[in-house]
Amino acid sequence: MLKKIGIITLGYGKPRYIEMAKTLARSLKLHSPNISRAIVTDRTEEKEILELFDIVIPFNKDYGSNLRQKLYINEYTPYTKTLFIDSDSIVVKDIYFIFEELEGRSFTVPGERLLSFGDQDNFIEDVDFILKKFNLTALPKFNGGVYYFDDSECATEIFTTAQSILKDCHNLPFSQFRNDGPSEEPLFAIAMAVHNQTMFNDAGRFMRTPIGITGKLEIDVLKGKSRFKKYQNIVSPAIVHFAGDWAETYIYYREALKLTEQYPLVKLIALLKVLLQAPKKFFAKH
Repeated sequence: MLKKIGIITLGYGKPRYIEMAKTLARSLKLHSPNISRAIVTDRTEEKEILELFDIVIPFNKDYGSNLRQKLYINEYTPYTKTLFIDSDSIVVKDIYFIFEELEGRSFTVPGERLLSFGDQDNFIEDVDFILKKFNLTALPKFNGGVYYFDDSECATEIFTTAQSILKDCHNLPFSQFRNDGPSEEPLFAIAMAVHNQTMFNDAGRFMRTPIGITGKLEIDVLKGKSRFKKYQNIVSPAIVHFAGDWAETYIYYREALKLTEQYPLVKLIALLKVLLQAPKKFFAKH
């Protein structure tokens, strides 16, 4: 039986990814305890997973690995209105307001930038080719840390279109290929444009990554605070997406540790251990 609203994430494979999903769940449990939490995982019997998530969904290897799983989140979700959140994220505020503000939309992401003819992009080698190929005038540009969608036919069509583009990806000018294809953002961007779905300008309140940050990343998951300057704007997102190397920094580990029961007793020992084992890039954004 479908539930009305909920959050879903992916947590499978390497232990690191499982631990990040647990951190996300702890932050959700702290700040949005009344919103159902679901996980797609290959650790369906793990006690802590069962304690942190309301719904545990078996990982389907037939969907593929890495980004391909994101393209089938609509098949996994037990909700009629779903907010997908990447596992390398930490929630610092109640996010129920996101569902309220996105009421009536079929599929959307936070963002405001559009790619037009002549623009350059790090995910698409030839933006003009893509626009011409799909008979579009512009493409939404966003980070795929969150996706909102409902159970409508329109949302289903977006997933289906993104999946079909992936099948033909090697004939399209995508860059940053992983083992199983390009990043999912341009696939969903094309599908959104094809089906006339727009981004939601959240003014930095829903989700942001620290990528492009100027100055210090201020975040305290226990106090419910986040604030930093991203490019030219000051943002205070409810969801901080520690994309890329940011999930390997001191700040991420510090906030993740705060959410554990052992934090008051072992924070110094744990932090010292992390510091001793951390790669050089760990210190780059402290």
